[in-house]
Amino acid sequence: ARESRRVSVGTLAPVDGLAERCRNVSRTRRVRRTVDPSEIEAICQLKYAYFRLLDLKRFSELGELLTEQATTAYQSGELRQSGREAIVAFLQESLGDPAIVTMHNGHHPEIAVNDDTTATGRWYLEDRVIVPAHDFALHGTALYQDRYEKVDGAWKIAHTGYDRIYEEHLRYSSGEVRSIRAGGQTTTF
Repeated sequence: ARESRRVSVGTLAPVDGLAERCRNVSRTRRVRRTVDPSEIEAICQLKYAYFRLLDLKRFSELGELLTEQATTAYQSGELRQSGREAIVAFLQESLGDPAIVTMHNGHHPEIAVNDDTTATGRWYLEDRVIVPAHDFALHGTALYQDRYEKVDGAWKIAHTGYDRIYEEHLRYSSGEVRSIRAGGQTTTF
């Protein structure tokens, strides 16, 4: 018989024959509270909306997903903003041109609900940016690190940012790779 679907943060959810092993592990570790899966789902929906609104260039609506004092650290911390208004202005200025096409796919969320009002998350990102006017295309991957706060009963993003794993720059018209950046090293062709 399957056990409860409620998830205990930081431990494996016991299923099938693993129940006894998980109970043995929990005796030796600090016991953590049980989290309602709907809290994790709400945080996932929040981040999905962030990516959707980012690519649709609906930056004012994206701003509503952020706390008033939110911070960002994009491009491995090279691009930092503080405050909802500054973040929205930065996104509008850097990506607002309708000729710039973006795709941000966030997946494989690792969400930890710390208490009733705070949580953290890690997301794997695959992104593409196309700027035809500069014959430029970017393809890359990164790991987002987020902090969330519950404000008036709804989860909001308090901090978001990513560290690049890999990034390639291409000539858009031909697909020719111009440079690759990985592990802090850039190779130019």
